[in-house]
Amino acid sequence: MEHADSPDGPYRDQIAAAQRVLAQNEDWAERAEWEVQRSGGGWRVFAWRVERPEAKGPNRYLPWGYSVIELDSRNVAIHYLPKK
Repeated sequence: MEHADSPDGPYRDQIAAAQRVLAQNEDWAERAEWEVQRSGGGWRVFAWRVERPEAKGPNRYLPWGYSVIELDSRNVAIHYLPKK
């Protein structure tokens, strides 16, 4: 991911919904960085697991350390896919 989407930016509602789902399933929700993509009539939110906050670029994340949360048009979670 080149640029993380801010939890306070235009996708704040989608990130907030995805963070709730992630927190129910993972212990790293507080250190996730987010990428939001439009997907059909809803959203696909990638939660990237930050393991090395001092690093830059892709070195911040584990290659397999992300989860995908799919949301419908009302920002209700419809699917959760962990990638550990």
